[in-house]
Amino acid sequence: MKKYEELVDTKFKLVTIAAKRCRELRSGQLPRIFVASKNTARIALEEVKAGVVRFEDLPPIKKKPLIVAEGILVEAPEISLAAS
Repeated sequence: MKKYEELVDTKFKLVTIAAKRCRELRSGQLPRIFVASKNTARIALEEVKAGVVRFEDLPPIKKKPLIVAEGILVEAPEISLAAS
């Protein structure tokens, strides 16, 4: 993981990016760098390490909480906890 720390902040993100690139390689795309291995997972990881796989972090989706009111699922009203 130390090799990838500068590029990706979590192992989950690293695996997700490499898995997507691995699927692309298996579907016929050519490797972007030379790697001695023919294993697509190894090639994908080496491409991420070399910085040739582009990705971006998206902001988290803000979801409103849901409540059940009289058997119906509805959005919860916003409640301010600040003192007036």
